[in-house]
This record gives sequence, C-alpha cells and structure tokens, in this order.
Amino acid sequence: MTLDTTKSEEQIFFTIQQEYKTLAEYKMVAAEKISGVYVIPSFGNSLSWFGVIFVRAGYYAEAVFRFNILLPDRFPQDTALPTIIFQNDIFHPLICPFTGTLDITADFPVWKVGEDHIWQVLKFLQFVFLDPWESLKASPSVLNKEAADLLAQNRAEFIARAKKCAEQSKQQVYNAPTSEDPHYIIFEKFNFETHGPVIEKIKSNNFENDSSPSCSVGLSWVKEGEFKALSLE
Repeated sequence: MTLDTTKSEEQIFFTIQQEYKTLAEYKMVAAEKISGVYVIPSFGNSLSWFGVIFVRAGYYAEAVFRFNILLPDRFPQDTALPTIIFQNDIFHPLICPFTGTLDITADFPVWKVGEDHIWQVLKFLQFVFLDPWESLKASPSVLNKEAADLLAQNRAEFIARAKKCAEQSKQQVYNAPTSEDPHYIIFEKFNFETHGPVIEKIKSNNFENDSSPSCSVGLSWVKEGEFKALSLE
C-alpha cells in the first residue's frame, strides 16, 4: 500500500466521521426546538448551513433575517469558531455592516471541542436581537461603532433604525433564491389552491391519514419533499 493510498483512505474515513458528527449536531439543534430559528445543512456541503430567524420580540420584532453558518474545515474537532453571516442589511453593534458577520466571541471566546455546540450559537443569535444592549455590554468587540454609539447615547434613533431593518427584511422574504442548492429555505406567498387544503385540515383537526394510534399527530408548514415554507399574508 502506497503512502498516497493510505492518506486517501484516512481522508475518506475522516470525511465519513465528520458527516456523521455534523448530522449529530443538526439533531441536537432539532431537539432543542429553538423558537423562531430554522436551519438546515446545505445539500452540497454539510459544513455550510442555511438559516432563518423570525424575531418575536424587542427592537427588531417581526424581522425575518436570513443567515448562513460556515463551519470550520475540521469541525467538530476544530477549535476555530463557526461563522455566522447575515444576508440582510442589519444595523446592530455586533454585526459588521460590510460583511454581515456576527461577532459571537461574547459567548464563545474560544471554541471548546465537545462542550460547545451549534444550538448554543443559535441561542446566542436569538439573544443579540432580543437584548442588543446586554449583548453589547458582554462583547469584547464592536463591529458597528455607529450602532453601538446610538444604542448607548440615542436609544430612540437606534430603535428607529432597528425597526427599519425589520420592515426591510419582511419586504425581502419572497426574493428569488440566492443559491441553487435544493436545501435553500424558500418562502411562498399564500395560494389558496396549494395551501388552502392544509389550512382547512388544520381548522377541522382532520387527520384521516394518521389512522395509526402510534403515529404522532401534526402538520408541517413545509411542503412534503421540498424545503419551501408556506406562509399567510
């Protein structure tokens, strides 16, 4: 067996292990049921995840922000931090106005292998929108000085800028996908022919297809076999 063959086999083994552990991370996220946050690994690259957060309260209430999670090359054994990049323009002290990158070092000064997980990063992501002031006080760095200064010195103006971000994000919900990846999260405007039967089934609590007493009862707002989220206007 040549040295190149050995290295190739080791790489294949590492890749299989990495895929399995990344899937385990995704299952932990699902188990946490983080309110208003939805993520899914890319079909083409398990180290790149698509995400959407529906902000439920605070200055950014009703915002719908898209983001990507980029995991380090040797995740989860890598001590490098995951990278969160927003696709929307967001006025926030911890989000770079040029790249859309979120600073997560307040909660993750270093990445502790085996202790830190993606679901914890998503909890922090929730927190920065729910309470920008507390997240700023806890952060060792500021990526948007203008936002930080307004938050500290002119709260009314900061709130106005945050609400503007939220309004703009809602106008962009139905924009064309920026990726051809089949796991890219897509939203559709309400169409009665497509979505009406789902609404009626929910209203009538009619689960005729779930006749087995052992099956879990419920309806998904994601079209079966696709990654399109249905919505009401």
